[in-house]
Amino acid sequence: MEDLLKPDYGVLALTVCNFLLLVYLLKKFAWGPIIEALEKRETQIAADKQTAADARQSAEQLKQELDARLAQISDEAAKKMAQAVKLGEAQRDHLLAQAKVQAEKLIEQAKVQIEAEKNKALSDVRGEIASISLLAASRVVGRQVTDNAADQIVAQVLEEVKGK
Repeated sequence: MEDLLKPDYGVLALTVCNFLLLVYLLKKFAWGPIIEALEKRETQIAADKQTAADARQSAEQLKQELDARLAQISDEAAKKMAQAVKLGEAQRDHLLAQAKVQAEKLIEQAKVQIEAEKNKALSDVRGEIASISLLAASRVVGRQVTDNAADQIVAQVLEEVKGK
C-alpha cells in the first residue's frame, strides 16, 4: 500500500508529455477552426442584429409615414364629406325653392281659373235671371218679345246688374 501513495515520476512525466502533446495538436488542428467558426458566428450574429435594428428602424419610419398618410386621407375624406353635405343641402334648398315656385304658379293658375269659372258662372246665372225676368215680364205684359229684342233687353239688364 505504500507503493500506491508514492508518486511514480516516469508515469508523471509521460502524462505531462501526453497532455502537452494533446494541447499542441488541439491548438494546431482544432482550436484554430473552432475559434474561427466562433468568431465567424459572432460576426454573423452582430450583422444579423444590425440588420434587425435597421429593419426595425425602417419599419418604424414606414409606420410613421403610413400614419401620416392615413391622417391626411382621413382629413381629405372629412373635407369631401363636408363638401358633399353642403352640396346636398344646396341641392335640397334649390329643389325646395323650385317646388315652392311651381306650387305658387299652380296656385295662381288655379285662382285665375277659379275666378274665370266664377265669372262665367255669374254671367250664366245673370243671363238665366235676365231670361227668366224677361219671360216673366213678357207674360205679365202679355206680349211676346222677339229674339233680337230679347238679346238687347238681356244685354241691357246685364249691364245694369254689373253696374250694381
